[in-house]
Amino acid sequence: MGKLNQNATRPLTLNRAAWFFALTFLPFGLVEAQKTKKDSLKETSIDEVVVIGYGTQKKTDVNSAISSVKAKDIQDLKQTSVDQMLQGKVAGVSVSNNSGQPGSAVSIRVRGVTSLNGTNEPLYIIDGVPVSGDATGKSTSGRPIAGNDMSSTGGSGSVAVSPISFINPNDIESIDVLKDASATAIYGSRGANGVIIITTKSGKKGEGKISYDGFTSVSNNYKYLDVLNLRQYAELQNAMAPINGATVRPEFAHPELLGEGTDWQRTIYKTAVSQSHQLSFSGGKDDVNYYASLGYLDQDGTIINTGLKRYTSRFNINAKVKPWLKIGANLSGGISNQNFTITQSYNGLISNTLLQAPDLPIYNADGSYASPPAGQNVNYFNPVAEALTKVNKLVRKNFLGNIFAEADIVKGLKYRVELSANTEFAENTEFWPQYNRGSQSNDTADLWLRNNDWYSTNIKNILTYDKSFGSHKFTLMVGQEALDSHWKWQNAEGHGFKSNDVYTISMAETTQVQGESGSASLSSYFARLIYDFNGRYGLSASIRRDQSSKFDPVINDGKNQVGYFPSVSGSWRVTKESFMQWIPQNIISNLKFRAGYGETGNQQISNNLYASQLTIYNIPAYQNNPDLKWETMKQTNFGVDLTLIKKLNITFDWFDKTSSDFLFRLPLPAYLTGGYSQYGGIEPPYSNIGSMRNRGLEANVAYELRNENFSWSTSLNVSRYSNKLLELVNGMSNLTEEVNINGYKPMIATNTLIGGAVGTFWGLKSNGIYRSSSDLVGAPSTIFGSAPQLGDIRYTDINGDGVINDLDLTVIGDPNPDFTFGFTNTFRYKSLDLSIFVQGSVGNDILNLTKRNGTQNAMMYQNQLVDALDYWSPSNPNASQPRLINSDSHPNIMISDRYVEKGDYVRIQNVTLGYTLSPEIASQLKLSKLRVYVTAQNLFTITKYSGYDPEIGAFNQNVLLTGVDNGRYPTPRTFTFGLNLDF
Repeated sequence: MGKLNQNATRPLTLNRAAWFFALTFLPFGLVEAQKTKKDSLKETSIDEVVVIGYGTQKKTDVNSAISSVKAKDIQDLKQTSVDQMLQGKVAGVSVSNNSGQPGSAVSIRVRGVTSLNGTNEPLYIIDGVPVSGDATGKSTSGRPIAGNDMSSTGGSGSVAVSPISFINPNDIESIDVLKDASATAIYGSRGANGVIIITTKSGKKGEGKISYDGFTSVSNNYKYLDVLNLRQYAELQNAMAPINGATVRPEFAHPELLGEGTDWQRTIYKTAVSQSHQLSFSGGKDDVNYYASLGYLDQDGTIINTGLKRYTSRFNINAKVKPWLKIGANLSGGISNQNFTITQSYNGLISNTLLQAPDLPIYNADGSYASPPAGQNVNYFNPVAEALTKVNKLVRKNFLGNIFAEADIVKGLKYRVELSANTEFAENTEFWPQYNRGSQSNDTADLWLRNNDWYSTNIKNILTYDKSFGSHKFTLMVGQEALDSHWKWQNAEGHGFKSNDVYTISMAETTQVQGESGSASLSSYFARLIYDFNGRYGLSASIRRDQSSKFDPVINDGKNQVGYFPSVSGSWRVTKESFMQWIPQNIISNLKFRAGYGETGNQQISNNLYASQLTIYNIPAYQNNPDLKWETMKQTNFGVDLTLIKKLNITFDWFDKTSSDFLFRLPLPAYLTGGYSQYGGIEPPYSNIGSMRNRGLEANVAYELRNENFSWSTSLNVSRYSNKLLELVNGMSNLTEEVNINGYKPMIATNTLIGGAVGTFWGLKSNGIYRSSSDLVGAPSTIFGSAPQLGDIRYTDINGDGVINDLDLTVIGDPNPDFTFGFTNTFRYKSLDLSIFVQGSVGNDILNLTKRNGTQNAMMYQNQLVDALDYWSPSNPNASQPRLINSDSHPNIMISDRYVEKGDYVRIQNVTLGYTLSPEIASQLKLSKLRVYVTAQNLFTITKYSGYDPEIGAFNQNVLLTGVDNGRYPTPRTFTFGLNLDF
């Protein structure tokens, strides 16, 4: 029998499994059914059980919206982290890689945006251990792990790392996604963004097995942007010189005689070679089974000096020590070493690469790094020097595990106690060497050391009672859970080192140290009733009570700390009714209607925000708000499950969810608060500020055809949702978010308005260019204080007052897609297997700030995209770009719909061709399995987006900055050659 989750109330009996097998495989013929009986029984026992909150349930009995992904569905997706492997695999779940940098975080949206709070990531339950999907640490210390600034307005553009990248994907047995609130309400204040339950592998009864899984991959950047070569750059510089009051450079007097110059993209991007190896041991005998594994990953980045090395281990054991007592443990550890490059900001490495002038070589004649000559006012650095001389390393040490005991007290009554822990010790070292390169210098070497350690412990006590009589079956579960979290961080910085080679903090001329520690706790009680009548009618109901330390224990007698989260769901299996028996089973074998309602919460904020902490200057860091309470989310779901001809499975769901009381820092202006705390101000308080509604549809269609030598399985899932901000508090009408695109000059990029979608792009609407004098007739008198001239952008006067100003800013794009999809086809013919996976997004927009930077024609000594050459002039009145200017704050380059592009794409995400040696030949080699395969990841993308990659994601999981391309690390194309061995 295949593995059942340890929380399962009862494994399938042989009679039930055999009956299910007979119904399923009878159309294929009795001979084939007998031939494959053993294997089919194993697959059925796995596929028929799904993991729900604190237990398992037969898939046919599930009343809520739950989707399952098995190991075999994702085994060919060679991704670093488990969360990346869900992309396109589950209806209602959208996954975006926020960066192509190895180990970076993804954004997962379960049924769209739920909150305006910084992160909308789901809760992960890994072998019963809760892990937050928040990569920015807001739910613990609130401090970034790597980099000194993860904000969109900061200069560093630091990219958050995946919180579950320490889990080896090869250890995964199944992934169950709880999507609607009737399923997630059992997790109460942590279930608003959905719950992803990950179950790792365990041993099977029988002879011990040794398995090896290894691969080598080659990755490269499959697309380069068209930037000016040296000849084109010289032409542009010659044209810009008089506008900027400069003389034409002598070396550019004859551009046609110049060569290509330095292609900086080719110096930064490289072919990356990676490798992965895993060795696992599994088996079972009598009443004990075990699984152990060791893994190593060395993933090279496609940008120089970036990469990830990861070491993982796992040990799972289950034992029946008495007929009435089972015990077990699931333990895992991981160590990762990551090298970063600074990206996704105005001065990030991607921007440096695209905008660095091609007349600059990489090295000087003496071997030192080249730099623009003194006197040139430049903002961009030698990208090779930036990548190779600056140090930004992150070391993470993770441990996650649990131990449990489960006892049969009386017939049908089980008691389970479980103790789990989750820890991380993170060390980030960032070093900027001292250098003097003409126009650019760093006079004192600078070092930043950041340590961020945290741990959480969790204890659960669960009683489960199963009772069946006649056609009635009850499962009653009551439980208690307590979560205790602790963290501390310490930041030390030093400046003025004598050498760039040795940089310990004790060797700095000046140092500064700051730190903080904190804790949070959550106390919970929960109960659930599952009722089934003859497999025809099903009912589930649950309630959870949470008490959180993140809210004031005094105000309202501590009621703000306590929340109740109920849910109810039901199902009707129509094909079990007598009036349906006239329809043959081989036409409609299953028709089931589901409906559910539930309430969940969200408390992903730092602790003590209801009070006020003191800064190092002994002043309040922010205003307190004792009335703070958690967000709530209410969701209704209606679903249909249909099986036709026993092979075509169709699932359809409609949902409506309303979120309210968003936890969000009030966007008060600096003149009220005094600015940030480091400047002596008192930052605004967190508050519960508004509500939002999400509605959507999702569908999944799966079909399987199988005979003796050939099989074909196909699956298509489609998801659509829309969101709308319903209200905000205190007369607020909108929420804006800024990005840094010109030095230290943040500009508003998105605006979320009442009645509109979350994170819509905000700017001016353009209407061509003022190409002739007649176009200026009737034009607005001023555009942000400047009189329009020939060659300027014509902006639409939204309010008709005759001037272009902030009142004319409007919605210019929407990053939310109309729908997303995933399409998988797997073919097997004898020993060959072929898998093709296609996924995509339709209807979303992208704000391409990389294009804005590359076509602004506003600064000397700065390279541009080739499109920038088509600028307006009296001799080129029909140009696509406005006239040349000499200001990086000119209205022509303000954020407008000129930089909004369609983000639709269809991507062949994965193609895998494998060959499995026949069992007869494998046994002669003392093997039970040998499979070789080749995989192409991110093989081909159909899109009209002009940037590197249309899959932009959300900057550090911020839903208000989704689809903003400000220099994103491109996702590479990867070819993998792998080997699977079982001994």
